[in-house]
Amino acid sequence: MSIKKRQQRRDTHKPVRPTTVSSAEILPLFEFSQIVNSSLDLPFILNTLLLTTMGKLMVSRGLVMLRRDGDIFEVVSAKGVSSSVAGTRLTIAEPPRGNILLHRMTTKGSDWISFLKELQQAVLHPMISQQRIVGFISLGQKISGSGFEKKDLELLESLSNISAASIEKANIVEELKAANREVDRKLQQLNTLFDLGKEFNLGLDDERVVRLLTFSLLGQIGVMRYVVYLRQNDELRPVAVRLDDRPPLSEALTSLDSLRRPALVSDLHGDDQFKFGAASLHAIGIEAAVPMMIQNELRGLILLGKKLTEQPYSQADLEFIYSLGNLAIISIENVRLFREALEKQRLDDELKIAREIQQGLLPQTMPVIAGFEVAGINVPSSQVGGDYFDVVKKSDQEYIIAIGDVSGKGMGAALLMSNLQASLRALAPFESQLPAATSRMNDLTCANTGLDKFITFFWGILNVETSTFRYVNAGHNLPFLLRSDGSVERLDRGGLILGVMKTLTPYEEGEVSLNVGDTIFLFTDGVSEAMDENGNDFTEERLERLLLEIRNASAQELLTKVKCDIEAHARGVLQSDDLTMLVVRRT
Repeated sequence: MSIKKRQQRRDTHKPVRPTTVSSAEILPLFEFSQIVNSSLDLPFILNTLLLTTMGKLMVSRGLVMLRRDGDIFEVVSAKGVSSSVAGTRLTIAEPPRGNILLHRMTTKGSDWISFLKELQQAVLHPMISQQRIVGFISLGQKISGSGFEKKDLELLESLSNISAASIEKANIVEELKAANREVDRKLQQLNTLFDLGKEFNLGLDDERVVRLLTFSLLGQIGVMRYVVYLRQNDELRPVAVRLDDRPPLSEALTSLDSLRRPALVSDLHGDDQFKFGAASLHAIGIEAAVPMMIQNELRGLILLGKKLTEQPYSQADLEFIYSLGNLAIISIENVRLFREALEKQRLDDELKIAREIQQGLLPQTMPVIAGFEVAGINVPSSQVGGDYFDVVKKSDQEYIIAIGDVSGKGMGAALLMSNLQASLRALAPFESQLPAATSRMNDLTCANTGLDKFITFFWGILNVETSTFRYVNAGHNLPFLLRSDGSVERLDRGGLILGVMKTLTPYEEGEVSLNVGDTIFLFTDGVSEAMDENGNDFTEERLERLLLEIRNASAQELLTKVKCDIEAHARGVLQSDDLTMLVVRRT
């Protein structure tokens, strides 16, 4: 073959390099520029840059880092890698101003290169605006496995340069927004102090003052983990706790007794006077301690965990909490002094008697029922309520299952529930017709109480021979019947609440058959209405979802798991009502 022919054949396979940039290459860059320059939303700009670059170059991994302070760069957007890398900060002492193919770089003395290689990144390119590096974009290998060509790196450079100015502009806007937010926050804090100063003194309820204080910590500072201590009987005691657990801090509190100004725990480490207490607080994640003062005397203490923003506490934050705490402690002290002289002895005596009555109503041991598990629990609140449950043997084949809740609290509620228990145990051996017996109890309750007292009540007879359960619901929270196949029924047959009016319409009786694995869950409204610090109820809907998840647990395990979930929901909030639950499960 002649030289001329061989040259012609080579020319037919040789790509023709265009002498000018085609519109097909310019148009996407133009559209990309329009998109990123029309937005001031930094996350949108970064995501658009990352997704566009990854799509054009056909890679599955990538991330964007932005400059923070000096040579510190933070990962702010990532695709195709673990989400945990977001927020990672890297020190790049001599930031490169051009493309870097990472496989050619050694990791010696460069932690940031090691980090990128661990994330399987292949190429790094700076984003430069006005001769200043504002960040970097890095990409993993191409999906095809081929290396990056010159045109790929040119495209990466074009997209990075286009984005750099938009990123710089968005950063300036973010800084202005942050400054405005700080001004607004200061104004809001002043308004909050003014408003709370009035709210704290509106009523004689120190629990209300503590709730307002903790709500303000959450709303104004963004604190989710905290402990508020008040001095009671010359001892600092927790009155509001929101921690993962409640570690003993008595020795640490003793060392903080002379604290007179708000301080960061990290600053207290260097002071011999507070060193021991600071170490204990640091171990459980406490970052700041704020004293609550009256006439230069420590009357309370606020311990604060991390803020939701993960930002450190500023001096302005500490001063605001210090002012807030002192307003609160003055109001609490006023409440204490006002109540102490008028009510302390009377309330102590009444609560003692009422609690003895209430606890005496509850069964001390559960009967053993062949083929069934029975478990009950009553967690008394800080106030004495009128919750009651009972399991009474009627005969060898029949057992009475009952639960009730008297309106109101204190001695009156406990006495009324005692009256109901007496009626139930008096009628149980002789009365086999639940509707008639319920009518009798209702009429007795009406005769012995005023219009302001009533009882929600549910009871039934469990027949172990036939595995049936006959029941009457007198206005009580509808028990759950959890079937072994995952279905749920509510036991709603019955009639009016006890004590509202004499029986005019007979009570209706319901009956269900219990199969192996079926569970009846009875509860009082203290369960479904248990509130978190934001005033949100636990709710029956959440309770039902939980019961379905744990329906195969034993009766005692089921009670324990429900109790733990309620406590987690209401952590840091004083319990305002009894928690009473009763479980019957066919085994």
